Amino acid sequence: MLCKMGVGANSLLIRAVGAIIVLLGARFLYRGYLQRSRVRALKAQGIPILPHSLLFGHLRLLGDWRADNPPDANFYSFHTWLIKNCRKYFPDLDFPPPVVYLDLWPVEMQLALVFDPVAASQFTQTPSLPKLKLSTDFLVPLTSGLDIVSNEGIEWKTWRSRFNPGFSQRNLIAMLPALIEEVSIFASQLESLAGSEGKWGSVFRLDEKTINLTFDIIVRASLGMRLNEQQRAESSPLKIALLDQIRIMNYGANASRALPIGRMPWHNAAARVNNKKIKDLVMPQIQSKLQAESNDSQVKTIVDLAIKYIDKDDPSASREKPNAEFIDKLIANLKAFLFAGHDTTAATICFMAKLLQDNTECMAKVRAEHDAVLGPDPSEAAAVLTQSPHLLYALPGDFTRTAPGIQFNSAGFIDSLPDGRLGHVAIGSRSRTEPQLLAEAQRVHYPSDGHVPEGDPLHPVNNNAWAPFSIGPRNCIGMELALIELRIFAVLTARRFDIGEAWDKWDELQGSKATPNAKIDGERLYSSGDGIVHPKDGMPIHVRLREHSPAV
Repeated sequence: MLCKMGVGANSLLIRAVGAIIVLLGARFLYRGYLQRSRVRALKAQGIPILPHSLLFGHLRLLGDWRADNPPDANFYSFHTWLIKNCRKYFPDLDFPPPVVYLDLWPVEMQLALVFDPVAASQFTQTPSLPKLKLSTDFLVPLTSGLDIVSNEGIEWKTWRSRFNPGFSQRNLIAMLPALIEEVSIFASQLESLAGSEGKWGSVFRLDEKTINLTFDIIVRASLGMRLNEQQRAESSPLKIALLDQIRIMNYGANASRALPIGRMPWHNAAARVNNKKIKDLVMPQIQSKLQAESNDSQVKTIVDLAIKYIDKDDPSASREKPNAEFIDKLIANLKAFLFAGHDTTAATICFMAKLLQDNTECMAKVRAEHDAVLGPDPSEAAAVLTQSPHLLYALPGDFTRTAPGIQFNSAGFIDSLPDGRLGHVAIGSRSRTEPQLLAEAQRVHYPSDGHVPEGDPLHPVNNNAWAPFSIGPRNCIGMELALIELRIFAVLTARRFDIGEAWDKWDELQGSKATPNAKIDGERLYSSGDGIVHPKDGMPIHVRLREHSPAV
């Protein structure tokens, strides 16, 4: 009797499990049908659609991209790859349509890649639509959704206004001596790595050096702390915890890895540990600023300016007894600034160095402009700039055209042709430019303010065409700081050093792990990584000192 009861119970369990599997399978198939039908409906309206399979969606297209590119290529290179292969997938078009719909379910949510400045402005400016869930989910392990990137409405407006003064041009100019000091340390390290007697030095990863530089800068600008990452033998606990958190953030499901599996429970547990470490490390600095009666110095950190509002949300709060929710939001935003303030800028410096290395005429013009504005002696540049900070804005600052950042609610950097199409896409280190404009752009050297005269063939027909920091109310709050860092880097390195890629030396060090055949468009330096763009292998370079001959 007991045996029969056991068999019956097992049979019921098997049936229950089978029913659950069938229900889950049916749900999966129904959801897939809805996703695929959405794209088919767009095609029925006459909208150009990439070749689409009811079973696979655009996953075969993703496979084509993966097959044409190295395994570690960043997904942002997909945009330029699609432009290059436009005729294959849009036989009647020379250039992708303004909006390209990409159905990568279940690997990734459906995406709309925007290749037109007018279309981009329709959801980043008027109106400014809510941030894509993909971007807010990315930051959850770091900020729990309490940061201004993730916030919407009044919450976003309130905290954005509190942080704006810290990133203002006026406040950053007051910080300029500190920023110059950090970049001067970087330049000294380059000098120590250069070869003797004008020879190339040993190979090293530029990205590692620029990450240390930009991390020192953002921590100093945000908290007033000197971490000295550039001079440490080992990374600080704060940097270690933050970099591990970024590693966990990159575990989200994404098209680059072609995996629909996101973060696992152990990733979330590790994220909680990292967040506690970061809070324990920054909280003493915040408390010291809360306990200080006032800061009469012209130089105010981002935290200094934010804690002025400590009693605005809760009138009973004070510096002695701060509101816990206020502190949580302050730390969440601080972590977002530490992440965004070092990561993308570090990579952009690398790609800027690459493009100046490859374009010797442009480098010559940059050096000549530095001579004209700062004087002929490169060794005096830091002192001149510290004494006369306004000269910083007499220098060319358009380096973000080399490798602009890309928002999660837009498809890429957009620069329109006279007919309104996208003409120049820069993703990572690779730039694509319409041939008829390339020759013209190389012929002309425009003023340092970067403005092309109206009526010129290169004059943009749309002010939304160039948006490395986005345009509109939710543009990047750290834009001014990033541009200042790029300018100072150029000032203190362009005339003193030659920087060159050193792949042969790198391959020799890597031995059997070397990847000499990993290239995009014949270039070994390309955008790599699963999440935020970084240069392939950290951009192996070598450096040599140069004898500077001032421009006549």
